[in-house]
Amino acid sequence: MNSFVCIVTGPIVGLQSTWFLDETVRFAATLNRKIKVFNVLDEVIEATGAEAANAYEKAAMVGELLDGYQYQFDCMREKAYQAIARKIDRLPRTVSAVVRIPASIEWRGVNLEFKDHRVIAETLCPDRIVTLIDAENKIFDRLRTDYGQHVLRVIAQRSELNLSVILRWLGSEVSRSEDWAEWCSHITGKRVRHYVLGIMAPGFPDRTVLRRDVENMTKAVTERNLPSFYASYSMTVAGPTERKEINNAIWGLRKYGLVIDPGSIEIGNHLEGQDEGVVFAYTVCRDLRWDVRKVDVVAAFHPYRSRPPLSTGMMDEIGHARAFRKERYLVLPTGGGSPFTGGNYVPKNHLFTDTDSFFGFIEKKRRPPLKPVFADTVAAFVKWTSKGRG
Repeated sequence: MNSFVCIVTGPIVGLQSTWFLDETVRFAATLNRKIKVFNVLDEVIEATGAEAANAYEKAAMVGELLDGYQYQFDCMREKAYQAIARKIDRLPRTVSAVVRIPASIEWRGVNLEFKDHRVIAETLCPDRIVTLIDAENKIFDRLRTDYGQHVLRVIAQRSELNLSVILRWLGSEVSRSEDWAEWCSHITGKRVRHYVLGIMAPGFPDRTVLRRDVENMTKAVTERNLPSFYASYSMTVAGPTERKEINNAIWGLRKYGLVIDPGSIEIGNHLEGQDEGVVFAYTVCRDLRWDVRKVDVVAAFHPYRSRPPLSTGMMDEIGHARAFRKERYLVLPTGGGSPFTGGNYVPKNHLFTDTDSFFGFIEKKRRPPLKPVFADTVAAFVKWTSKGRG
């Protein structure tokens, strides 16, 4: 199989992943990159001879598959993987393949996790696995629409919903996808990386406007050699000046690879008492265990020039990066003279007073150096969003 293959997981309800992947294909085409998307559940339904006239009918068909015999659905998915693998084999090498499949689906209050690791490894030999997520409150709002209520009823067979349930869905997707990646690495003999990527990202230049992150996704599903970064910064006390500097730094970082930005998913403003604890715990788990642990580099930006505030989140992220043995950098204009900062918190030569010095270091002094090879991709994304897309 010569094409680059990326498995894309994530909930099939409330995420709007079909629109996101379709837009990724269109954006990639502006860069002369070709992506072909395959959907395992669509392949299963097609193999039954059924044809869904619309999304409502397709959701009902998925519900019927879950209501049937488990061993039969397992066999149907296996045949679908094999059919998709044959189609990928016929693609030109210049076309990247995306295979969309949920790693789990809730059915009658139970998260049914698909243990498809062996057939995925043996038939598709994926190069990367990406789990798509979004803010839990946004998923919740989408599932309160007429269509959202329909898919809840016919697939999950659920009438009531809360944020804790959605967080369990997301956790189940990530956990099973991690298993798939580890098994694929073991069976195929090549390293299969797993990333958790938000479908939205703060825009440029206005960070308050979220855009569909087709730029990151394009890189994730087309680039074999892809450095990955986690951008760490204070999200609770930053003022307009600092937010602008942070945003510029993050968009500069995108020129070098895949960037996980925690600002893609901010905690909702109005949490009910019973949701606050689990949402806070989930946020810590996501940032530290799903993001910091999986990237190559953690770059922290704290651009305060007068009495920098305490950011416990940023401190914990850098601390975990050190524990996970990740490469880490810190931009700190003021307050970096402590013996516990340079040489301890981060390597001594990885502490900078401005972002230009940081970028100059990774381009010229890091070994191996990193170059802004995705500058054109980022520029195209800025142009793409400036036209109201995403």
